[in-house]
Amino acid sequence: MKQSRPWMLLAVAVLLAAPLPATVVVPKDFAALCREADMVFVGTVSDVRSRWVDQANSDIETLVTFSDLDPLFGVEQTTVTLRFAGGEVDGRREEIAGIPRFQVGERAILFARRGRWLNPIVGFQQGCFRVADGDAGPVVLSADGRPLVDIRQGAARLGAPDAGTGTAMPLDVFLDRVRHEIASDRGGGS
Repeated sequence: MKQSRPWMLLAVAVLLAAPLPATVVVPKDFAALCREADMVFVGTVSDVRSRWVDQANSDIETLVTFSDLDPLFGVEQTTVTLRFAGGEVDGRREEIAGIPRFQVGERAILFARRGRWLNPIVGFQQGCFRVADGDAGPVVLSADGRPLVDIRQGAARLGAPDAGTGTAMPLDVFLDRVRHEIASDRGGGS
């Protein structure tokens, strides 16, 4: 037994030193995005500001303010500021995989939660859609820029990353689908 102890200790050390698994995000269908969100809105990013969370300067958060709102559910104010873990302050960058980044001036559709979260967007990137210019008006893209092609059987279908905006769903069609889903799920929404 004494001869096998070093091997057992080595095996335990190797197991403990193994990398931790990545964050797992459970896929959400369209109905879940609508149902789990405390607020749904279209907004233009008007400010992105990172700051230290604590006195020890060990954690960073980024505040993203959206204005020019088109509220679909749960929003009555003229601006919404969401808090995301991570960001960059004093040359130090803290990044969390799966949290979308925003640029001032871009327009987005967000399915978000109130309160303090690592990422307030429902389903991490799944509840974030970008608004882009299409040939016939604004269209909807996923957080990573893929065109939203259709919502079929409750699932958002995305096109290829390099497909451009030609196949993307028009913004007004998507917003009608969101309003309909919220009304049917919540008895009218707000």
